[in-house]
Amino acid sequence: MLTFTPEACQYALHSGGVLYLEYLTVQGCCIPYQPGPSVRFGNPHDPQNYRQETIEGMTVFVPRELPEVPLRINLNAFMGFKRLVVEGWRHA
Repeated sequence: MLTFTPEACQYALHSGGVLYLEYLTVQGCCIPYQPGPSVRFGNPHDPQNYRQETIEGMTVFVPRELPEVPLRINLNAFMGFKRLVVEGWRHA
């Protein structure tokens, strides 16, 4: 389940209202490294690997391989720079 804080929703809608979660697995020599998902604006390059959802008026592409866990998108601001971040991610 994916939700947005009011600030994140307003920022995302102002930025076009189309975004996707990027979820990567990095294979190393010894152990796989899987950072939490990150938020990107626009359409994914490989839409066949995503399910499309409409959340609070936004088009959101969620990776099919992303575990079904409750996640919240929040707005993070630092020195005038803003970005959307995923909260609630726990590496399994």
